[in-house]
Amino acid sequence: MGDAPIPTPGKGQVLIQVAAASVNAADVFVMRGVPRMVRPGNGLRRPARHRLGMDLAGVVADVGPGVTRWQVGDAVFGQGIATFAEFALAEERRLAALPQGLDAEHAAALPVAGTTAMRAVEVAKVMPRQRVLVTGVAGGVGQFAAQLAALRGAEVIGVCSGRNVERVRSLGIENVLDYETQDPLDTATLYDAVIDNAGGVRIRDWRRVVARGGAILPNSGVRGPDGGALMRVFKAQWHGLVAPQRVRVFSGTVTTERLTDLGQLLATERIRPLVDTTYPLDQAPEALARVGTHHARGKVIVTISPVRPVVA
Repeated sequence: MGDAPIPTPGKGQVLIQVAAASVNAADVFVMRGVPRMVRPGNGLRRPARHRLGMDLAGVVADVGPGVTRWQVGDAVFGQGIATFAEFALAEERRLAALPQGLDAEHAAALPVAGTTAMRAVEVAKVMPRQRVLVTGVAGGVGQFAAQLAALRGAEVIGVCSGRNVERVRSLGIENVLDYETQDPLDTATLYDAVIDNAGGVRIRDWRRVVARGGAILPNSGVRGPDGGALMRVFKAQWHGLVAPQRVRVFSGTVTTERLTDLGQLLATERIRPLVDTTYPLDQAPEALARVGTHHARGKVIVTISPVRPVVA
């Protein structure tokens, strides 16, 4: 942690006075350089970026040339650059208006995890009455993927540790498996889709329990039985060529439109975030370390300042 000058927004950029930010697994990957596939753009031997953070909620403090959607004083949330700071830049197209009455800390939990989850249920083509298994359901992407799949009318089966079962059930996900005592591969009824955010099961093993034409979506950067993240991508592509199921790797893109949809779902309490811990800005390293344990019970939030109008 340290002092840095307030950045100046460039073309199409917005300067945000940050109220809250959240930690994503990607922040930890960039900091540690693991998996190695993140190193080419982030430093081969040491981190090229010394300020981290992507998710944010706050107030527009300044706008760059060409920005027409936002004005100074607007309350927004979305994806920014180096958001563990009092001020951060964001692209105009990666922000949405903060719905009135919505807590900035909860909104900051949404952007990357929420849009990734939204993309997952789209790629899986989740439909009513389908059986959808979501591993890592207490984590960032998992909790939102489960809730979005349930909103589509699917029967959602979540997988997490025993200490998180009741927390996940509080989201309306009634069927939750404790992976310490229950094996998701031990099922008499095939799944229509598996969204695997944990990476603890081989793709070839998922194929045994997913219906023909169903979807298997590996989504983990942590080393597992299929190897590291890059090897898992290669194996997913190979299985996608030969399996009777659709095996896909995917990523989410944060856009104003997706954020607006997620914000409305949150504001109307159709989805809600599980929050593990909230840290002040000067404890951002501890927040990163918490996510790095892979045992956070929901999103980890960093708070900076309250949302309030900015005087130009």
